[in-house]
Amino acid sequence: MKIKFFTTGGRLLLKAYLIVTAIIFVDFFIGYEASSSILYLIPIYYLASNRLSSKISVLTITLVSTVVWFLLDLIAEHPYSSHWILVWNTLVRAGIFFSLALAIRALTQKSLKLSAANEQLQQLNEEKNKYIGIAAHDLRNPLGNIYSLSGMVLDKRSGNGLSDTQQELIALIHKISHNSLSLLDNLLDISQIEAGTLKIVKKQEDFISFVEEVVRLNRFMAEKKEQQISLSSEVDQLNVSFDPTYMRQVLNNLLTNAMKFSYPRTEIVVKVGIEDSFVKTEVIDRGIGIREQDKEEIFKPFEKAQNVPTSGERSSGLGLAIVRKIVEAHQGVLAFSSTYGQGSNFFFTLPLEKS
Repeated sequence: MKIKFFTTGGRLLLKAYLIVTAIIFVDFFIGYEASSSILYLIPIYYLASNRLSSKISVLTITLVSTVVWFLLDLIAEHPYSSHWILVWNTLVRAGIFFSLALAIRALTQKSLKLSAANEQLQQLNEEKNKYIGIAAHDLRNPLGNIYSLSGMVLDKRSGNGLSDTQQELIALIHKISHNSLSLLDNLLDISQIEAGTLKIVKKQEDFISFVEEVVRLNRFMAEKKEQQISLSSEVDQLNVSFDPTYMRQVLNNLLTNAMKFSYPRTEIVVKVGIEDSFVKTEVIDRGIGIREQDKEEIFKPFEKAQNVPTSGERSSGLGLAIVRKIVEAHQGVLAFSSTYGQGSNFFFTLPLEKS
């Protein structure tokens, strides 16, 4: 027959007994003041809060602590008017001790179950991101082909000889495939972000020239709604370390949103300035603005504001969630201020290199 006392649970119980023994000496030699303390809760908490302790061990050490306290009070001849008072005090202590022991153990077990559930959810989330990435990659090639071929057919220089109805249908295919490609790109980005595999490759570049280029390209899109995009900067040149590909995505997204939710023939202002040890970039519009109930939701994946774009544009609800993660990966901050009916100011910061 194997002795199981020296298993992990047995060693924990032995340590608890040693703690009780130490408390007995303290209680006996110091006296009544010590016995009125909560020292006897120490071994109970030690076992009840340990995930490797059994319920029997916890109840055993609770019973031992209660009985030992009773015996020490009994032999110490404390000035109780009646032994029944001592018994009553012991019963009250026992109730408190056992209630606390069971409560602490229950909380510990629930915490363990929650940890296991969170770990399982994390694994499932990683699997989900993996399959989303695979599916997005597999779908991107055929959709890209559809987008490219439909664009070639629509090119008037090719002399396709299609009727107006056919041209309209091909244009619809071209638009849908473009929107689908954008959604797939966003899905790939969000899956990489959640999986922690988003790779930021920083380069030292003139941030002002970079912003000017992005603004210049977006001005062509703004012409569709007769909008103007102006740029103002506190400095003419500013070297900043950032990933040009992802930072272009950030600026494009903020400018696209500003155009979507601004009215035709309005102005969008881009400002670049220095604030403490950061470069701050603002995209300011005088459009619809954001409702108060939407302000806590707009950075969550797949969440959309209740506002409808001024020209019926569409959105996947992933853009701002991705943009925030990209900015945070650069050790920056993305935030906004908005008044419904008056417009919005989205801004982000990037750290400046210490000279």
